[in-house]
Amino acid sequence: MGNFFETTKLKIERELDRYLPSASTEPKLIHKAMRYSVFSGGKRIRPVIVIASCLACGGRIKDAMPAALAVEFVHTYSLIHDDLPSMDDDDYRRGKPTCHKVFGEANAILAGDSLLTLAFGVMAQGLEPKRGIPAIAELSEAIGTKGMAGGQVLDIAYHDRKKNKILLDRINYLKTARFFEASAKLGAITAGAPSRMIRAMAKYGSMLGMEFQIVDDCLDRDGYVGIMGLQDSKREGRLYTEKAKQALNIFGKKAVFLKEFAENLSKRIV
Repeated sequence: MGNFFETTKLKIERELDRYLPSASTEPKLIHKAMRYSVFSGGKRIRPVIVIASCLACGGRIKDAMPAALAVEFVHTYSLIHDDLPSMDDDDYRRGKPTCHKVFGEANAILAGDSLLTLAFGVMAQGLEPKRGIPAIAELSEAIGTKGMAGGQVLDIAYHDRKKNKILLDRINYLKTARFFEASAKLGAITAGAPSRMIRAMAKYGSMLGMEFQIVDDCLDRDGYVGIMGLQDSKREGRLYTEKAKQALNIFGKKAVFLKEFAENLSKRIV
């Protein structure tokens, strides 16, 4: 698994560098802020899932790359905005000062906005219309009020209030899992996969996203752990692991990496 992940990550890194405006291009400050945030040590999990999903559906890396880049640009934009004083108010991200601490709050907002718009531009230019239009529609829904933004609104609204599991599930699906779902679906869409494969990848992505959040909460002793306790949270995470893997059964050996990824994720809290 490691070899595929690292090889694919390097390809994504090269393309991110190619598509982002250089730091010497005017207006320099905004381009420096964008590049600072994109190249701040991200794992590239979501774009790798886009590409792995495309390959599992019979597509090629070049078919999925524009969508993979878009996903990473969107992810970075969301982190820049999450870190702002009006949101989570974080001074550091991955051990480095956050974008607004380096470039100022206004420029951080604009850097996030620019990455978001760049994401859709990359997809519009890099995908042929038959696949590009549904791909753009999928990403748009996943990060809007029916997805990431909606989850963030709920998270803010209930930040200082006690949450039950139903509400926490809803917030985490919208804020986290919906984007994983879109990442897996985008791979299938850009491969030109039939609807049954797209549905299977959507199920895989949403289950993986919920697993991802629970694993994170177990490591941080937060979220689900505060409601269910550590052991029950681990069991809940394992259920999502199995559901994610089961969703891939129709792909056979082509989905080995995606299954291994879900399995290895759950092992972080064993």
